[in-house]
Order: sequence, then structure tokens, then C-alpha cells
Amino acid sequence: MEDPPRFLPADVLTGILRRLPPRDLAVSRSVCKAWRAVVDAGRMLRPDLLPLSVGGIFISLARQPAPPLLFAPPAMAPKIGGKLERYVKMEDCFDIPTIIGCCNGLLFLDDQVVNPATRRWAPVPPCPVGPDAYNQGDVYLVFDPSVSPHYEVLLIQDTYSSYEGQLMEEGSEWPPSTCMMWVYSSRTGRWEKKPFVREGGPAGTVAEVRSAPTPEYRHAVYWHGALYAHCKNDFIMRINVSNYKYQVVKLPAGVNAIVYFHLHLVKSKYGVYFALLCERRQLRVWFLNEFGAGHTEWVLKYDTNLETVLAQFSLDHDDCPINRPWMILQDDNYNNEDGSFEWDFENNNLLEIIEGADVKCYSGFIYIFGFHPFKEVVFLYLSNGRVVACHLNNSKIQDLGQLHLPYRPDVIDTTFVYTPCWMGELSEHY
Repeated sequence: MEDPPRFLPADVLTGILRRLPPRDLAVSRSVCKAWRAVVDAGRMLRPDLLPLSVGGIFISLARQPAPPLLFAPPAMAPKIGGKLERYVKMEDCFDIPTIIGCCNGLLFLDDQVVNPATRRWAPVPPCPVGPDAYNQGDVYLVFDPSVSPHYEVLLIQDTYSSYEGQLMEEGSEWPPSTCMMWVYSSRTGRWEKKPFVREGGPAGTVAEVRSAPTPEYRHAVYWHGALYAHCKNDFIMRINVSNYKYQVVKLPAGVNAIVYFHLHLVKSKYGVYFALLCERRQLRVWFLNEFGAGHTEWVLKYDTNLETVLAQFSLDHDDCPINRPWMILQDDNYNNEDGSFEWDFENNNLLEIIEGADVKCYSGFIYIFGFHPFKEVVFLYLSNGRVVACHLNNSKIQDLGQLHLPYRPDVIDTTFVYTPCWMGELSEHY
């Protein structure tokens, strides 16, 4: 009979783990449940190294050959290298960086992964599918520094007429019971084709999925070990990269890209949410309730009329209680007068309620910039160029500042709420 495995005394193990650098400590945390418990109980992973706060919002522009912009508090300037053009070879004006994905402090550009906080980056080799691989499907970045310093890139091809060399009949299930995906791992440094097994039912038949509307803007979020991706044909895939399984999650009832233009799959305080702006600026937010064993349900959590909420405040005021609102950080060497200033999402720049006034409803356009990943707060871009943070649980509004774009407001393409992380294995730096 084998002797049971011997473990170090808890105090000895704790002493050893405390001596490890953050990256090695993150790896050790993923060795086994016992080690993870010791690391978490001792709070050894410094919160200031993990992506636990909002550093700013990256804004990608359309119609203009311009790199993405970083809209953030001035205090973030020395902490985040927001000039993404430093990571690409700009041989002409059209060689500009494009943000394809964002996950826990890392950005995936056209052919490289970048950490603006550490100013490090690493190239991603071409996918074996071919030079046009990223146009043949959707590409997603997966990174969890609390589990591992390594990241993965997923390519999900959308091929409905044929799949893996076989013709697909109109009545066949889609996605298939075994879905092949290309996965790049920074641990191995290579792409591999992996079979992901479906748990639960499909999104529909090939004919139904092919005829479904394709949303112009789609998003993906990473939550508790799973990637949630809003696919081109109006359904969500919940992908578990660790066990190579996936699940189809339908959108909330009555929601599709035909009726609604801007659909937002987001991560916030309690998990995965889905948000949209309806007619007359009605903001609706659903929460994905996950019961386990693959059972999910969308629960309408907020149904708020923003015309009424925004009309209660003076949106054009310039007398901010803190005279350092957010701005486009043109240079990460920006001289911040008060380097200790950190944005407070509870108290900074609260817009005052106009009491007893005959206030008209807000009638300008509203664009959802994203959600705060740790608070139930939605970032809104208004027609007057103002960016505000709207607290969903109490309708409190914070003024983040004026967004002065170098071009017309309608050139905004996509936005990414950025949470800086000072960990990860990236080889190059500037």
C-alpha cells in the first residue's frame, strides 16, 4: 500500500510562497487547490498588480487612419503606455494598430499581444489557416493572471457551407456537436487545432443560423474561467478553454440584430450581462443567471429611461468639483500635478440634481461605451461629447469629462474598458 502524499506544514509552505515573485506566485496558485487556498488566505498576490481597477477606456476610430485613443484620468498617464502605435511598424499612414480584443489588462492587436501597463508586448505567429485567417472567423483573447501568466488566442471559423471538408446540410445542427477551434498558447508558442465538445443544444440549424442577422458590433467577455463570445449569427458561445467544452446561450427573448442596432455583451459586478438601448433611450440590462449543469436564464435587472435620468442633471456644467476630469492621454509622459490622485467611482464629479426646475427630457443620442467590470456602472457617451458614468442601482451620474475627438463624433467604432495589469509573460518592451 502506497504512503499518502506528504505535504509541507502550512507555515513552511506559506513562507516559501511569500518569497516568490508575482508571476511565479500566480503559477504556483494554479498547481492545486491547497496551494491556491494558501495564496488566497494570505493575500499574497498584491491587488495592485492584478486588473482590479479601471484605468481608462480605449477608443477605436473608424473611417479615419488613426490609432486608438486612451480616454482616462490624467493620473493614469505615467502608468499606462496608451500610444499603441509604438507596438507596430508604421511604414505608411494606414499601418495603424487595430484592437481586436481585450482581456484582463492585455490587448490583442493585429498580430501581437500588448500590455500597455508594463509596456511589454509579444508577437503572435500567423495562424496556420492562412494569411487571411482573422477574416474567416472571430478572434478572442483569454488571459487570467490570477491563474497563470500565460494567455491564449482563439480563432473560431464561421463556415456553414462546408465544415472540416464535409458539406453541411441545411438541416444540420450549428454549431456542431464537436466544434474545431484554432488555439494559440503563449506557453507553447504555437497554434493547435482543438476539438471543443458542445454541452446542451445548438443555436439552430445551418439554414437558420445562416439567415440570422449579423450584429454590426459584437463583444466578448471572460468570466470565471470561461469566454463568452457574441457570435456573428446572434447567439453566444460560452467556451471553457481548460476542458475544451462549450455551450450555446441564446440571447434574451425578443432581442436580435434586426430590431436593435447596438447590442452589448458585458462583464460587471456579479457576472455576465447583456445591455441595449431601445426606443426613446430606454436602457435595458439583463443578468445571466447560471444555475450550474449548463442551465442558464436571462433576468431583466434594469429597465431605465435615460431621457428622464439625464435630464435631472446639468450636462453642460464646467464647474467640476475636481478639476481633473478624464481626457485623451496624448502622451504617457503627461505631467500630472497630483500623481496621487485616483478616480473615485463613488464620489468624484457627481452631477448635481436640478431641483424644482422645468427640465426637458434629454433628446440627444446616447452611445454605450462599456460597463465597469466591478461595479454596476455603465459608461455613456452623449451627443454633446460628454462621457458620464451612470450607476444602475441608484441612477447616480458622474461626469468623466469632455471627449475631444480629432475627427467627427460618428467615427467612434468600438470601445474597450481597460483594467491595467502589471503581470504576464510578454517578451518585448520599449
